[in-house]
Order: sequence, then structure tokens, then C-alpha cells
Amino acid sequence: MAKKDYKELSKEILEKVGGIGNITRAYHCMTRLRLNVKDKGLVKVEEIEKLDGVTGYQWNGNQLQIIIGQHVDDVYQDFCKVSGLNTESKIEENLDDEKYKFGINTIFQTLAAILLPVIPAIAGAGMIKGISTILTSYCGVDAESTFNVVLNMAGDCAFYFLPFLVAWSSAKHFKTNIAMAISLAGVLLYPTMTAGNTAGLEAMSLFGLPIPFPRYYGSTIPIILTVWVLSYVYKYADKIIPKSLRIVFTPMVVLLIMTPLTLVAIGPLAMYISELLVGLFNFLYGLSPIIAGAIIGGTRLFVVMTGMHLSLSTICLGNLAGLGYDWLLPMHTMGTLALFGACLAVWIRAKKSENKQIGASTAISAFIGITEPGIYGVFLKFRNAMLATVVGGAVGGAIVGMFGGRASAYVNSCILSTPAFMTDNFWCVALGMAVSAIVAFVIVMVLGIKEDEKI
Repeated sequence: MAKKDYKELSKEILEKVGGIGNITRAYHCMTRLRLNVKDKGLVKVEEIEKLDGVTGYQWNGNQLQIIIGQHVDDVYQDFCKVSGLNTESKIEENLDDEKYKFGINTIFQTLAAILLPVIPAIAGAGMIKGISTILTSYCGVDAESTFNVVLNMAGDCAFYFLPFLVAWSSAKHFKTNIAMAISLAGVLLYPTMTAGNTAGLEAMSLFGLPIPFPRYYGSTIPIILTVWVLSYVYKYADKIIPKSLRIVFTPMVVLLIMTPLTLVAIGPLAMYISELLVGLFNFLYGLSPIIAGAIIGGTRLFVVMTGMHLSLSTICLGNLAGLGYDWLLPMHTMGTLALFGACLAVWIRAKKSENKQIGASTAISAFIGITEPGIYGVFLKFRNAMLATVVGGAVGGAIVGMFGGRASAYVNSCILSTPAFMTDNFWCVALGMAVSAIVAFVIVMVLGIKEDEKI
């Protein structure tokens, strides 16, 4: 699609979602334009799906996710221009019926929206950590050299200070003061707290209430819950303090309330929830790594379709912070490589020019870790391609689970992230990647595709 057509596409989308009056928020991920709408009944999804440049759509609660592909940022910029939205902010509007409803969909949607903006930083840092591992383990670079120390600083910064990044993103999502949110992240990472955790000190006491020393660095849930509470405390404080005094006294009052509340209650409770979630996943993994690998690898694309893959990053980050490695990311990668193999086979087997082009382009996208084009262009279009991807991902995931494949950093689930998988059992991750792609490729090549079928 030519770049000049993005503006026209944006106008069409705006019209078919019910106009600017029906949108409460607009943002995007790597491939999807995400629009939170007031009334789903006003959205003409069938017409949107037929637009040139749109490959599909997905509902997540009241959020419409329009699948655009790698050019989504260009479309988003034009969409904001034609709609009058600011790309740096959301529509500030009180929607009583849209206030946070505590349900599974809301939780997943909130986690995804908050973590999405910080993924590039931690994915880039993860690649640097992987490169450092390769250089020191296989290329003779001294681990204590200044070069590697600086490399580790670049690779560790986004992980260690992750609460600061998440505080910024959470404040934008919950519509509260960004500077105050970042200040509270500073409370969690204050030297007294980190030193207490490192030394294994007993909890200190504030008015008889214990303040423990959890491991807040690299965490996500504690600061997310803290900023959520902040959004209400700040709003209330701002309301009762006279306007002429707000610039000084609102932040002061909020910090005096939120600092002890965070240290005594919110932070420890959130860390307990985080550890419970990570522990649950690790318990299931411990029951049977092979079965876990097969299920995770085989269902990867279904998870992506629901948008839950971003929410699961909290589990991966929890493993990395607590265990020093993560087993979930390599299994996810098997599903991505299986999709690559299936798309490649579709390119070869297809007779129609249109399907050949789809196969080639989606194979390239899947190879670099962008799966949505392949999901909506191949996976959901051809029954045998879906079967091949599920089987290929399951076989590769089982191999990784059987031999204990790991990731040393948070990275995208694709072959380009190989440096982060180069741990002691790297060979099984490499084998799993190859097997996933080959199995999916062979299944499609043998069974073929029905080019006019619709699943």
C-alpha cells in the first residue's frame, strides 16, 4: 500500500468506527491500530476488514484491534491527524461506564496497554545482554573489561530500572501525574530498599507496621498497582487543596500518603501476587516441561490473537528477575518459527499470485518476529497451514521443554533473538527452532492448501 493512501485509509477507519465521538483512546503496537470505543454497535467491523491495507481485526473487550502490519505507525500518525487526536495523549473524558471493571479481559488489556510502550527498551537491552554473553563465552572478551562493563550497563539498565519505565507508562494509562508516578518508582528503588534486599535484612518498622525489603528492581506489578492507587489519591488531593496551593501542596500531600502506603501495603502485596503468578507457571512447568512446551509452543499464535502475549511478559520478567533466566520465551519462539515454515510453504505451494505474495511477505515478517500478518494472511486462511503451525510449534516446544532451553534476557520471540538463547542448553533451542520450521513446512508441502477455503 502506497504511503499516500494511509491518510485515506485513516479517514475510512475513522468513519467506520463511528467517528471521533466514539473513540476514548487510540494507540498502536507493532502491527495493530488499537481503538478503545464507547459503543461497539456503531463500529462496522465487516466494512473495516474489507479496506485496502487492513488484514483483519480483533475485539478485546471494548477495544478494537485493527490489523495493519508493519506500516501501522504510519497509519497511526495519519489517523491522529485526520481525527485531531494527539499522538502523545489520550482523550481526557470521564466515562462512568468505562471505569475499570475488574475482570480477566480488563486485567489483560490493562497489562498489555501499559507494557507495550516499554517493550522496545527491554527487548533492545535484552539483545545487548545476549551479545555480551556471546562475546565473553565464545569470543574471548574479558568479562571484567571496560568494554564489557559498559555493554552490561547498556543491557541491564532497562531491566534494573524497569519500574521507572512502567511508572511512566502506567501514569499515561491511568491518566495521572507522570512525575509523581516516577517519584514513587524511586521509592521502590531507593538505596535503602535495594541494600536491604541484597543484605537479606529483616523488615524495618514504621509506627509498628513492617516495611519488608522485597526485590523491586526488574518488577512490574508493584509499580502498576502503586500508580493505579496514585491516580485516585492525586485526584482527591487535587480536589480538596485550594487551587493557589496545588503546585506545591498536592505533590507534598500525595508523597506523604503514597510513600508509606506503597512501602507497607501496596508494594509487598503486589510482590506477593507477582511471585504467586510466577510460581504457578513454574509449578506447571515443573510437572512436565515437555507437555508445557508442547502446549505453549502449539498455542502461541492463539495467544497472540487474544493479545495475552503482552500480558505474559510479566511472567517472563518475573522469571528473569527471580531465577536469572526464563523458560517461557524459547517455547513461544517455537510457534513463531513454525509460522515461518508454514508461510514459506504456502509461498511455494500456492498457485494464485496473490497467495504467493502473501506467503512470501508473511514468511519474512514471521522470520523477524512479527506474526500478525502471517496469522491473518495464512494461519486463519488455510486449514492445513493452521494444523502445520500448531504441530510444528508443539514439537519444537516439547524439545525445548525436554532439554531445558532458556533465555538470559527478555527479547522478541524470533530467530533474531538468538543471542539471548545462547545459554548452556542453547543447542536444544536451536534444534527446536529448526524442527518447528521444518515440521510446519513439510506438513503444508505434503497436504497442500485449498486456496479458496475459508476457516
